Amino acid sequence: MLKRFKQRFQVSSLEDGVDLTTKEIKELHMDLTQQLQTVEEAVLIAIDRNNYTLFSDLVIERKRISIAIDTVETTLDQTHRRRFFSSTAIATLPTKLDDSLTSINNTSRIITGNVINRAAKGLAYSSQLSEKMQHSLEQSSVRLSQLSEQVIHQTKERKNK
Repeated sequence: MLKRFKQRFQVSSLEDGVDLTTKEIKELHMDLTQQLQTVEEAVLIAIDRNNYTLFSDLVIERKRISIAIDTVETTLDQTHRRRFFSSTAIATLPTKLDDSLTSINNTSRIITGNVINRAAKGLAYSSQLSEKMQHSLEQSSVRLSQLSEQVIHQTKERKNK
């Protein structure tokens, strides 16, 4: 019973591409690429000979090989991802994360400092503007008060005459 389970596991693993080494996957990719080149040459020959039946069969074959190449490339990418998370990569992962977090913290401190400086400059500018407007209003009210006093004084003089 255990032997049957192992055989099923091995068959399913081979179908999933789990038991293939990177070297075997690369060899398979090279073989499929060579087959694709051969089919493309045959397509050109079929076109030259006006053999459209052979041409349509070759186009279907080319499509199958292209799909197989895409599958192999996907498997190769997954293999590389698995290796990234291997024990050696995991050992360096905390260091990389610490470096990244330190960089993010430094950048956020710089950005926060710039925002605070700009806000302080904005507040200083608005304070200066407010003081100038207040001074201008005081001068305007003093001038208006003086003008109104002059008008009142002139009006009293005219009434007295």
